[in-house]
Amino acid sequence: MNDADFFTSLPVLATERLYLRPMTEDDADELYHYYRDERVTRYLDWNGPSSVEEAAELIAQWNAKFDEKQLIPWGICLQDDHTLIGTVMCMPMRGTFEDQPLHPVNIGFELSADHHHQGIMTEALHAAIACVKETFHIHRLQAEVVPDNGGSLTLLKKLGFKQEGLLKQYLWHGASAVFMDVIMLALI
Repeated sequence: MNDADFFTSLPVLATERLYLRPMTEDDADELYHYYRDERVTRYLDWNGPSSVEEAAELIAQWNAKFDEKQLIPWGICLQDDHTLIGTVMCMPMRGTFEDQPLHPVNIGFELSADHHHQGIMTEALHAAIACVKETFHIHRLQAEVVPDNGGSLTLLKKLGFKQEGLLKQYLWHGASAVFMDVIMLALI
């Protein structure tokens, strides 16, 4: 797929066990419910949607940003159950995906706690990274991770990301109302 075709419709990526697919309003209930779990939100910079309605609005906003070529928002589901269990997001630091490979692209992800430690996010990120790097010839893919999130640090390093440094008090953590340090990792 070339980058001109990519934004006509978000491609569905299939792995051995998963689909990475576009999200719809029908996913709002699942999105809302897995964000209610502190095991999911403790490392994020926000608490997630406060209602199913807000989750539906959030999905609509993500899809609008996709239409503007500012965000790639994949929903993760198991192949045998199309229920949303997580997301993978890719977003240019500046501009749109039309400007690539000129600017770094951030990657972010979360997964329902019921699906942690099963290799699901490794599988999902491997597919997403391969797709965006091949389609957009991205020079630098980067991720910001709070130091206590050992699982995400290990995962990203396993996928080839290199730790570059510590950004002091970089991230406002809405749940605890404090600024948190983050570790910057990059795949070049």
